This record gives sequence, C-alpha cells and structure tokens, in this order.
Amino acid sequence: MNLEDTLKSRLGQKRYELSYRPILGSSTQESFGPGSRFQIDATVADVYLVSEYQREWIIGRPIIYIVIDVFSRYITGIYIGLEGPSWVGAMMALANTTADKVKFCAEYGIEITESEWMSSHLPQKLTADRGELEGEQPTRLIDVLGVDVENAPPYRADWKGIVEARFGILNSRSIRFMPGAIKERYRERGERDYRLDVCVRVQSAIEDLKLRRLGMSGSL
Repeated sequence: MNLEDTLKSRLGQKRYELSYRPILGSSTQESFGPGSRFQIDATVADVYLVSEYQREWIIGRPIIYIVIDVFSRYITGIYIGLEGPSWVGAMMALANTTADKVKFCAEYGIEITESEWMSSHLPQKLTADRGELEGEQPTRLIDVLGVDVENAPPYRADWKGIVEARFGILNSRSIRFMPGAIKERYRERGERDYRLDVCVRVQSAIEDLKLRRLGMSGSL
C-alpha cells in the first residue's frame, strides 16, 4: 500500500482531500483577467453587536459576505447583515459588486474617490459553495444576467481559498481590536464576558418594526 492509500484509510477521503492531497494547480489558473472569475463566501463575524436603542440588548453576531476578484484579489462587493447565510444575503453582496462605490460609501459618511474603489460590474463566472447558490434560483441568475455559477464540492473550502483568506485578514487586522470581539472561543470560569464590552450599535429590522408600531421613527 502506498502513502496515498494509507492516508485515505487512516484519515478518510474528505480529510485527505482537504489537507493531504497533492497541489496540482491554483485558484488563478483559469482566470485570464480581472472580472473573469469572482469568489463569494460568508462568515459569522467574531464580534457581537448591541441595539442602537438599548445598550443592554445584545443583538448577536453579524454575517459578512465578501465578493473578490480571483485574478487581481480586488474586493468587488460586500454585504453585512443580521440574517444567516442565505440566497438574499448572497444577492445583496452580488448587487453591491455592480453599485457605484463612491455613492455606496457616501451613504455611511465615508468619502472616497472613484480611483480608490473601482468596481461596478458582474463577473463572467462566480465560484461559491454548496449553500446559497445551489438549486433553482441560481439558474435564473445564469439565464437573466449571464453569470456562470460554479459550486465547490463539500468540505473543499480550498477551492475558494482567496476569499477564505480574506476573512482571516479582516479578523486579524480590524475585528479583533473592536470591543466585544471574540478573541478566545472558550472563556475560563469567572472571566469577564466580552459581550459586555460591545460598543458597535446597530438597529435590526425587527426592532425597527416594533418601534414603528409604537409610533417611533428610526432609520436602519
């Protein structure tokens, strides 16, 4: 029995494919230029949010979507929401890839020039995992917008290694320094609850609906 068969028998096919298989190519191998292939993925951010109206109300952890160009490693679209990874969240992120980034940043009080974030187009191919972009709905995306959708096999996050690495960079460079960030997965008994340090305040759609019913106005 050779080494490959030994590893498969000991570790299983899935773990072998993920961690021990030979590397025969790269993510950019089939990308011939900017816009030819985007990768999209979502993750649960390692930080907690609190309500805009009540500091004591811990809303939860946001979902971050990132769309990235494989050839240039350029971030072409983002979306942050409170709903779990879903078709709607993925489409919001994809819609952001076509948005005017100067106007998009201006909505949040950030002034940029067009040269600082030049991205307002759809890709030829979109690589995702077997989640939001699997089923009948992506067929409409292909037919109407002309975007080819490719889904990675199960347990093969390495097929989307570029966007996966971006989440690690985002976490190490910014999120981990925010109050309320999750720095350790498990807390020791008696250790301070990091959720009590949260200062990032947002208004969820559920809260907005409740306030409107009470006659109070609020903006998302």
